Amino acid sequence: MPLINLKLHANVSELTLYLKCPRQVYYAYRNHKLAPEITPEYLEHMMLKELSLGYPDAIERTTDEKQNIHDELNIEMERVKAELELIYSTELRDLPLKVLETAENIVSEQIDSIAANLTESIRKHGREEIIQRIRPYRTEPVLHSDKLKMTGIPSAIIQYKERMVPLSIRTGKCPDSGVWGNDRIHIAAIAMLLEDNYEDSVEHGFVQYARHGNIRKVKIRPEDRRQVLKIRKRVDTIKEGILPERKEGPICKYCNFTKFCTTTKSSLASKLF
Repeated sequence: MPLINLKLHANVSELTLYLKCPRQVYYAYRNHKLAPEITPEYLEHMMLKELSLGYPDAIERTTDEKQNIHDELNIEMERVKAELELIYSTELRDLPLKVLETAENIVSEQIDSIAANLTESIRKHGREEIIQRIRPYRTEPVLHSDKLKMTGIPSAIIQYKERMVPLSIRTGKCPDSGVWGNDRIHIAAIAMLLEDNYEDSVEHGFVQYARHGNIRKVKIRPEDRRQVLKIRKRVDTIKEGILPERKEGPICKYCNFTKFCTTTKSSLASKLF
């Protein structure tokens, strides 16, 4: 497919950006970059993502004779330290060593709780089941659909019970139960893309909260699919030139678009978002 067609399609990341703030979709599409500062916190998210990709290998190495998943996660953490600057060579160029070491220490301190939660999941569901839920078949594939007018790059797709289903790796906080609403919409959107690409139904997906080692199964409901289509249409409208009404919220304090987001004049169209 020509790249211009992919650009015209709504991206799943734009759907989740819309759920945070519709105006961010408007500015991001017009090449105002959401360029994050490389802080220890940002590096922490990078490391947790890479560490989580090693969870299935760590679990697989914990045989009946060797149950200490904590030690195996430490091995995976050493791999992350060695590979991070190779994987993110552009983003981490000229990064001060102290910033990197601070992030490494923060993530290392979380391995105890990650190991405890993974161990509990294994006890509850079985080792092979957990491995199957989080072992990537492909990482970050580009999926697109002319029918949906949408593209997306999931964290991974997994082969679960002979079907391709989405795996979303999240590095933020984990809810007490279920998944965050934004994560539910994200999983539903990727599931719809998978259905069109693999011509098979996708009834559920998985969200892995890497910071905690929690893995949540998500049943994809008809309402989730309706919301995906509804938000995609709104994203299309914003990209066509309608600037959503400005709404103040906690996210504004940390938004990279603050210097652009000054227009307060609203119209009937802008209020629809």
